[in-house]
Amino acid sequence: MFKKLLTVGALATALIGGIGTASAIGDCPPQVVEIAGADSSGLKYKITLRNPTNNFANVFTRYESNVNKTIKWYFKGYYGECYEGNRKVHAAYYEGREI
Repeated sequence: MFKKLLTVGALATALIGGIGTASAIGDCPPQVVEIAGADSSGLKYKITLRNPTNNFANVFTRYESNVNKTIKWYFKGYYGECYEGNRKVHAAYYEGREI
């Protein structure tokens, strides 16, 4: 009985993992600077960036013309693979503050 439960559990895990992986690849989120929140230090911004080689900087600074501010960005996590048109790329999530 226990062996049967293990087999069923392993099969369910494999099926769920396969479905999750297959549906994870879709269109990339937009590369737009948005306000992520605010605290006593001021506004916090967020952006999702794309890279074809899965090589993302931990920290970088750049001027963002759509908010008219220079922001220091911090890598917060890997989003995953996604499609930019018909090209597969990698995406990562960043948060930052105006400097």
